[in-house]
Amino acid sequence: MNRLARSEAADFLTRVGTVTPAGRDAGAPAGMDDVLSDLAGLGLAPGDAVVLCLANGVELLRVLLSSLLLGLVPLAVPPSTPWQRVRALSGHIGAGTAVTTRLTGAEQQRPVGGAFAVPTGHPATPYRPGEILLSTSGTSGMFSACVHQVPALLHNARLHAAATGITSADTLLVNLPLYYSYALVAQAFAAYLTKARLVLDRPPFSPLAYRDTVIAHGVTHSAVTPTLARQLLADPALIPRGLRALAVGGDRLAPAEVAKLLAARPSAELYLTYGLTEAGPRVSTLAAHAEPVHRYGSVGRPLPGVRASLREVQGDVLGLVRGEVRGEVGELVVESDTVLLRRVGDGSRRVLLGPRTIATGDAFSIDDGYLTFHGRLSDFVVLRGEKVSLNTVRQAAHTIPGVVHCVPKVVNEDGTQVLDVHLSVTDSPPGGEKAVRRLLNSQLLPAERPRAVFISTADPETFRK
Repeated sequence: MNRLARSEAADFLTRVGTVTPAGRDAGAPAGMDDVLSDLAGLGLAPGDAVVLCLANGVELLRVLLSSLLLGLVPLAVPPSTPWQRVRALSGHIGAGTAVTTRLTGAEQQRPVGGAFAVPTGHPATPYRPGEILLSTSGTSGMFSACVHQVPALLHNARLHAAATGITSADTLLVNLPLYYSYALVAQAFAAYLTKARLVLDRPPFSPLAYRDTVIAHGVTHSAVTPTLARQLLADPALIPRGLRALAVGGDRLAPAEVAKLLAARPSAELYLTYGLTEAGPRVSTLAAHAEPVHRYGSVGRPLPGVRASLREVQGDVLGLVRGEVRGEVGELVVESDTVLLRRVGDGSRRVLLGPRTIATGDAFSIDDGYLTFHGRLSDFVVLRGEKVSLNTVRQAAHTIPGVVHCVPKVVNEDGTQVLDVHLSVTDSPPGGEKAVRRLLNSQLLPAERPRAVFISTADPETFRK
């Protein structure tokens, strides 16, 4: 069954290791008893939400699994998230407690394993035990989350494991953050179900360190984003030859890049996958090593039980398409038992079209059942290899006193996309641009922070807030 069990979770954690700066496997703690006891001692009720602001490692998995076993509803966020933003997010989703290793200045702190629980100052909103919160796919801003059922995510993990050939004989390398749905569901939960071994790494990514980690830990199955794949292709000699299977999930790889990855690892497996957090998260998979060349631009067929269709969208969708397209282009609609239950928080756009049916916000064509991705219809960009919601930047800017309008602009600088932010203010802010930048950056993650901030005075005759 697709259920979490205490004994199986404890056994899973013994198969999880961490890559240390020296390249050694730190191993996993012996068990979860201390964390379960610490969490139970907080007095939280089943269904209470808790924000986990922890580093990408075994401790995060221990606290997350322990929370779920106690009927709590966790939401993992980046460990670099400013405390002010953690508190604000907690208010929007109804979490009265956060678990973190960072100093917050709060007087009431209770130990939870190697971290501590801190009250957020917000009343708890009851969820149902067995639910979990996942950060949205980057399209809805910083104060929203997706509500999923854990059994549905485990079911999706099982489907993905079957589609990409994950077995108990594999060692999976996770170098994507566990607060990403791909790393949590398609890798960590997949390893839990298949009894595979898991090795957790942390940024920054480098092809040389990646190769050394794969060799040192006997990694057989790995997943990267297209951005990381392109870093590997920049020096194909560093692509580990001993890696049995490589999966690429996220934005689209060009067919020529797919061909190069296959050529760099003869006789090895290459899987191209598509998904989004709202779908639970994986939707389709292409076993590129077993497909003809003309399929290299596809992300494959939907997973078993996933139904994909197109709907007409407004605007110049064809303007997103590069190259020849066979068939109609439209917004991809996904129907699946693993789709989110609902969204919570502020600023979340409606994606549910009906029970277990979502509009993805992505432009696709479908040819003989194969899905081909052509572009994002959503309001986000990729900066420094990270998805950045322009709506998040706007929301952060609008919390600064005097800011009445924010226009994020993506600029190409020597072949790299960077972000500039143009602000309209009612009065010149004290401290000028430096003070505004400091306030803005205090709420943004490193990848979201602009290269430059430009300030102008709003015209009261032409602008209305």
